[in-house]
Amino acid sequence: MRLIRLFNASLVAGVLLLLGPMANANEQQQLLDVQQQLKQQQQQLKQRKAEIDKAQQQLRQYELALADANQQLRKLNNQLAHTELELKQNQQQKQQVQQQLTQQQQALAQQLNSAYRLGDNDYLKMLLNQQSTAKLERMLSYYQYLAKARQSALAEVSRQQLELAALEQQLSNNQQQLKSLVDQQQQQQQKLQARQEQRQQQLAKLNQLQNSEQSRLEQLQINEQHLQQVISQQIEQQQQQALEQNRDKTPLNGLAAHKGKLPWPLKGRVLHSYNSKNQGQTRWQGIVIDSHPGTPVQAIAAGNVVFADWLRGYGLVVAIDHGEQYLSFYGYNQSLNAEVGERVSAGQTIAYAGNSGGQDTNALFFQLRHQGQTQDPSQWLE
Repeated sequence: MRLIRLFNASLVAGVLLLLGPMANANEQQQLLDVQQQLKQQQQQLKQRKAEIDKAQQQLRQYELALADANQQLRKLNNQLAHTELELKQNQQQKQQVQQQLTQQQQALAQQLNSAYRLGDNDYLKMLLNQQSTAKLERMLSYYQYLAKARQSALAEVSRQQLELAALEQQLSNNQQQLKSLVDQQQQQQQKLQARQEQRQQQLAKLNQLQNSEQSRLEQLQINEQHLQQVISQQIEQQQQQALEQNRDKTPLNGLAAHKGKLPWPLKGRVLHSYNSKNQGQTRWQGIVIDSHPGTPVQAIAAGNVVFADWLRGYGLVVAIDHGEQYLSFYGYNQSLNAEVGERVSAGQTIAYAGNSGGQDTNALFFQLRHQGQTQDPSQWLE
């Protein structure tokens, strides 16, 4: 709005300079015409700003829906991998039980064959024959041993047959579950594709509305104001809420002791360094790190999550309070993996990198603040 007012004032001043030498009766009418034109232009600018605001809100809805679709697809892929692993393990177990069952059946067959060769009457004949007591006892023990062995073999065969049947049922269930998950995955991928197309269409519309350098500069200033508002209002309010909700009451000692030794939130090439030129007279108040879609974003240190939502110009953002008025911000994310009030540890995955916020490329926006002032991350990261 300040740029608009300056532009209008300059235009009026220029018109008055032109009208100065013209001392005639039409001056008043010309001035009224210029004022009317200015009024129309202001109305057009106001209307365009309202359209941009509306387009930003629509972009927010599409990107939140896209984040949800990505999160659901990630969960399905994890379930799919887990089910495939279970299926493989059950198949291996089935093979082992099948081998054991075959061995037991072979042993039982040998025992039955031995019993058949001895004959059903041998035991009775042995009792009727007058043999020594010692020999009789040995033969009785031998027959008892064979009988127990056959019973044990039969019980083991029966148990293994039941185990094999249970494994086959489990395999059948896993295969059905796997098929169902594959179907769900395909549906989710189609849904994800539709969400991406919606986002691209909305982004094209937004870029068309912001087709001038002046408009883009104005939007950058609005985005920065939104971030400042979040820092000064929402985050300060949520810091206390996070402390109250958090079960871990361990004090947070800030980042001062770890300066120059903090891990990077993700590995990648720095596309925009801190304080480098952005547009017009604006400069980057953080760094932008190149990344692949879905790359895990990790917390640089332990802290309380005080913001986890979509923010104009920055997309899906996670903000972490590290204590002693140190805050870290992670923006442009594809989806979030942290909630307000959660205590996170260093290295914990808090988001997945993306291009939300209307970005053209996949990257992570990372910012550090101390006592409300931005810091150069290169002096803090290892």
